[in-house]
Amino acid sequence: MEPTTQCMPPCNHFSAPKWDESKPRKLTQYFKELEYLFRYCSITDHTQMKEYAARYVTYDTAEAWTGLPKFAATTTPIGNQAATAISYKNWKKAVICLYPGTEESMRYTVNKLHQLVQDNFDLSAYTLGTFSMYYCKFQKISRWLLQHGKIHANEERCLFQQGIPTSLWAKIARRLEILKPTHHLEDPYDVKDIYEA
Repeated sequence: MEPTTQCMPPCNHFSAPKWDESKPRKLTQYFKELEYLFRYCSITDHTQMKEYAARYVTYDTAEAWTGLPKFAATTTPIGNQAATAISYKNWKKAVICLYPGTEESMRYTVNKLHQLVQDNFDLSAYTLGTFSMYYCKFQKISRWLLQHGKIHANEERCLFQQGIPTSLWAKIARRLEILKPTHHLEDPYDVKDIYEA
């Protein structure tokens, strides 16, 4: 008996990949889910991959994507080689270029981190839950910026500290002085140390 081949889900099926077009930054996640399905369903033909990618989005979006020159384009044959279709990967890059801010290199900005710090500092009512949320959001953005060389470790530490309201920072600073007595006062504390204090 032959093994059964998995099929791609129909358009509105619960397992079909979805992309909320009001959130362009999530486009890369849409493509990741789609590519997982390609592997699961053993789809390797680039033309088929492009057709499926355009199948699970709205009509207007599909029209824009399939209208790209790289959707149906073929490379010019060299010598006696046959013309070949432009790869799915190159077409996907062209689609991503349609949506500024979706590129991996633009996921987070230093300005976004500064805005988070300022917004957190300006909060009037501050709870442990608020502080935990600030820590999680800060970590998500700062870790990405650190990995991509957009900020340095000391800058990360200073910024985290700046986002903590003065009254809470005074308590944290006293606790850190007890927990880390050999820490030089002019060096910023580690983000994790501040959070745990």
